[in-house]
Amino acid sequence: MAVAIDPDLVEWSDPGRLDGRPLLVLLHGYGQDEHGLAGIAEAVAPGIVTAALRGPRPSRAPLAGGYGWYDVDERIRPLAGQEAETTGALLDWLDAVVAERGAPSRLAVAGFSQGAALTLHLLRTAPERWDAVVTLGGYWLPTAAPADDRLAELRPAVFWGRTEGDPAIAPAYIEATRAALAPIAPDAEHVYPGDVHAVVPDELVDLTAFLKARLEA
Repeated sequence: MAVAIDPDLVEWSDPGRLDGRPLLVLLHGYGQDEHGLAGIAEAVAPGIVTAALRGPRPSRAPLAGGYGWYDVDERIRPLAGQEAETTGALLDWLDAVVAERGAPSRLAVAGFSQGAALTLHLLRTAPERWDAVVTLGGYWLPTAAPADDRLAELRPAVFWGRTEGDPAIAPAYIEATRAALAPIAPDAEHVYPGDVHAVVPDELVDLTAFLKARLEA
């Protein structure tokens, strides 16, 4: 089933044109909606425009009632290339935004949980488009992406934040993400005390400073 990002469901911090202004795209976690990362939208500097998207697929039990970016199997792997399909839909949405509202001066994407996994897949698909990528409580998806072999040369700006005992990310996925990011963004990993699957206060402080440095420079 083809999917698309519904432009009428995007939560914008500013409805005006984007010409010459930095833009941060926000991708919620599985079972949430476009309001799921409101804390990040409120924390970033007022000069940064935020656009919070709604995932194009209804979430399933045990997190039914919200939305997601792709369905998963029992090992939390995307089903049938859905991560690539949603990545393409998001890039199509972004092209339409630029055509309608102008090109932002800088562009970043931040996501939580499943949305965080998708931010890395966006980087791995179209790395030249992003000035910064933030992945919070996410991991490197175990599927190939078109630009994987170019990332080490490009050295993208990546912030990978998680709590030390995050119960939602298997240790094997953490190790795989660390290994994948080491030659690409060796300073990406930020680990915080705790055992929750959430963005903790110190993490929010660090990621907003990261975004400010890369979007307002």
